[in-house]
Amino acid sequence: MTEEDKREFVRMDVQIPFLYRILSAEDAQKINCPNFPDYTYFTDYIAGELVALDQSISKAVDRVSESSPDIAEVLRLLEQKVEINRERIDAVYQNEEVPLRWVNLSATGVGITANIDAKQTDKVDILYRLDNSMPIVLLRCEVIQVTHIGGTRNKLSLKFEKISEKNKRDIVMFLQEKQIEKARRKKAN
Repeated sequence: MTEEDKREFVRMDVQIPFLYRILSAEDAQKINCPNFPDYTYFTDYIAGELVALDQSISKAVDRVSESSPDIAEVLRLLEQKVEINRERIDAVYQNEEVPLRWVNLSATGVGITANIDAKQTDKVDILYRLDNSMPIVLLRCEVIQVTHIGGTRNKLSLKFEKISEKNKRDIVMFLQEKQIEKARRKKAN
């Protein structure tokens, strides 16, 4: 068994319903991570963040339009594109469906790739569900490493701060099932 195979046994790339929220160290001290799967904790935060961002963009485009109308037109078109995407996101949240996301999961943490800036002092609250038969889990994570991978994309290595033994067992069982599925597919090919 190669080193890579050993590593995959306890950590694996999987696609699961997953949301995250970055918190500064100061915000993490003020805002407790709920002890139960509070879906609105995420949806309210994300909706508020998008509204504030929309307002900032509109103000900036208004300032640009005074000196460069052509550039302002391009920015308005980009703003429309973002609005269409936001409407799609809102539709997902209204249906209370957690979007699927590829993550690198283990019983002690998770790795994600995202268009976000994060510092090692930040905290990340995550919400995930391993499958439809299991409850949603909400955990706070420490940022262990931030790796810039190009453009605005970064890979975040996160460690669960407090995870129950049951949640750890659930992750291990889930990953073992995925390993068995992967081995069966490999054998069939």
